[in-house]
Amino acid sequence: MTKSIRTKIVLSMVFMLVTGGIFLGVSNYTDSKMLAIDILKRNNQSELRNISDYYFEKLIYDMEFIVKTWAEDSDIVSYEKENGQGRYVKSIPENFEEIQGKWVGIIRSMENIAWMYYALEEDGSIFIAPVDETMPSDYDARVRDWYIGTTKENGDVFWTEPYIDAGESGKLLQTVSRGVYRNNELVGVVGLDIELQKFTEIINELSYSKHSYIFLLNQMGDILAHNSEFPPELKPYVRRAAYNSDELITIDSVEYVSSSVPISINDWKLVAITRTNLESELRIIRNRIFGIVSTVILFGIFISIVLSRHLLRPLNSLILATDEVSRGNFKIRTNTKSKDEFNILSNSFNHMLDHIEDLIEERDKNYLKTVTVLANAIEASDEYTRGHCDRVGEISLKIGKKMGLSERQMDNLRFACILHDVGKIGINDRILNKPSALTMEEYEVIKKHPMIGYEIIKEVDFLEEPANIMLQHHERIDGNGYPNGIKGEEIRLEAKILAVADTYDSISSERVYRKRVFTKEEIKEELIRSSDTQLDGEVVKALLDILNEEDN
Repeated sequence: MTKSIRTKIVLSMVFMLVTGGIFLGVSNYTDSKMLAIDILKRNNQSELRNISDYYFEKLIYDMEFIVKTWAEDSDIVSYEKENGQGRYVKSIPENFEEIQGKWVGIIRSMENIAWMYYALEEDGSIFIAPVDETMPSDYDARVRDWYIGTTKENGDVFWTEPYIDAGESGKLLQTVSRGVYRNNELVGVVGLDIELQKFTEIINELSYSKHSYIFLLNQMGDILAHNSEFPPELKPYVRRAAYNSDELITIDSVEYVSSSVPISINDWKLVAITRTNLESELRIIRNRIFGIVSTVILFGIFISIVLSRHLLRPLNSLILATDEVSRGNFKIRTNTKSKDEFNILSNSFNHMLDHIEDLIEERDKNYLKTVTVLANAIEASDEYTRGHCDRVGEISLKIGKKMGLSERQMDNLRFACILHDVGKIGINDRILNKPSALTMEEYEVIKKHPMIGYEIIKEVDFLEEPANIMLQHHERIDGNGYPNGIKGEEIRLEAKILAVADTYDSISSERVYRKRVFTKEEIKEELIRSSDTQLDGEVVKALLDILNEEDN
């Protein structure tokens, strides 16, 4: 039976609307889900880095500082056994009691330390605080792994793998130690023991998502500590997570994401496996998309049936428009001059695209919310950045408009401005808010924030270009900037604009270490002085033109 053209048109319209609707629905749902998971991964990675920096790396620093200090202490370096003194293991000589008293005070004030001790190269004696009378009488420190490992480090701090206490405590310990040298000759080793249980206590005290399981792994992938009881089915994935971070794990229809960061002890890893817990949010998105797509499809079917006889002449234009939509062009619109029902269909088609653009706009708003959340995280960690990102963004967009940037360039610049200091999330608050001048070491830490920020956001698709702009905003025209030392035309125009705006806000705002605010003329002079060395001369000129226009 031959089908009429009208029937073919109706069937074709139904097919295209259903196909397009399904494609649009599935595409938007998938994109929304992947964006949510991607944000969760980035947040997990950022949180783990914060935990590593603020808890474990701080503990590591404190322990290493103590052994370094005592290994260089004059009383320790100059200490020699008195004539006639025998070998010591379970007690200490009188001439060491003053040092022991100081060590006991340190141990009492720092609950992470179980014992502190000094072992002599001369005969393997060990002076331990507090005294452990359960130590074996034949104990010789010189044959212990921590002593041997220390001597191999040639003066550097040495960390052991966990081991069982040689005394009767049976505690699982880890030693940090350093050699003591007199006139470049090894005379002994200073060490301290940390109970491995302390790492578990640190993890348990963390304020982290209730849907996350945190693990501390050694270089072999063995679990040393974890924050709570975890589902046994997750255990095979813990070791994988240490070497395959950001993996999406599905177990019994429950999704988890994994993240990991290194700890500066013997290639240890800090791992988090977090349940996505996105069911409710995705259900809302799915229902909303289904409702809109269903409405559009049903409305399109109705219109195609009622008006099919009038579709023959303008059919090609509608088919072409629909084809463009299926390719992702949602800005196209049909323009029908007829006064019949086809005009209604054309308007309905355009209305559908308006709905689709509304969905896209809503998605873009969610992008902006995501960016804003990251920016708020910056402001929470750095007193100076409160309002800084907004001001830099306002100045940058004025310059960009002045210099004729495209719409896409302006969008990328806007996101880069909001996020340009996101890397400060990974910088210690003590350094960020220091009221005095930074030391060289502290400044080197600060210089890491563009790369930290870049690593946080580079994998988010819509932030790829802003990430590259942000990475370059501290580069200089003369090549003396950071992190990569590029210069001149190697630097993106958007990054040059961001650098000028950042500099302008810096010198025109009150800082923690500088209470005096420069005058407008001083600011202009500073910008001119920095032209073609630190800052791009053309961008500086554009900003000066803007400032002069505002003054007039």
